[in-house]
Amino acid sequence: MLQQKSISRIILLHLIAILFVIMNVSDIRIAGLSELIPLFDLMIIFYFGIFKNAFSIWFIFILGIWNDALNGAPLGTTALCYILLIKLFLLLNNKMIIKENFIQIWRQFVAFCFLFLLMKYTILSAFNGEFLNVITPIVQFILSSVLYILMHKFFDYLSQKLLEDN
Repeated sequence: MLQQKSISRIILLHLIAILFVIMNVSDIRIAGLSELIPLFDLMIIFYFGIFKNAFSIWFIFILGIWNDALNGAPLGTTALCYILLIKLFLLLNNKMIIKENFIQIWRQFVAFCFLFLLMKYTILSAFNGEFLNVITPIVQFILSSVLYILMHKFFDYLSQKLLEDN
């Protein structure tokens, strides 16, 4: 019974991650705001993929492929960025001692977000054969970096309710 409850909690956490991907591809037709939505999917992947190590690399790969399919981007672009950065940050986190300091975690997210947007921008620009508009990634970076502070608290709550045994 306890194992079934634990599995259902993990499934719920994965469904929440899928919901965050859907939020990022929602079609908001208000003055082009659909391209300026903060990267909620990146936030949950950072928190539960790197900080809590609760998402498998295969789940993150599938989220990336699905994100590309919904956005109309070349399949594998987002998944490649996710996986390369997660592997890099997991390697770096193994070397670091301080993992519970929020300022350190937030700085890691800012670096993670910047590198993700830089990699994705570079890959998509190369794929299209021209430089894309740089305003969208800059605004997404700023919004995502600021909103991560609030989202981290929400993820702490989710982690406490879904991952830790009560």
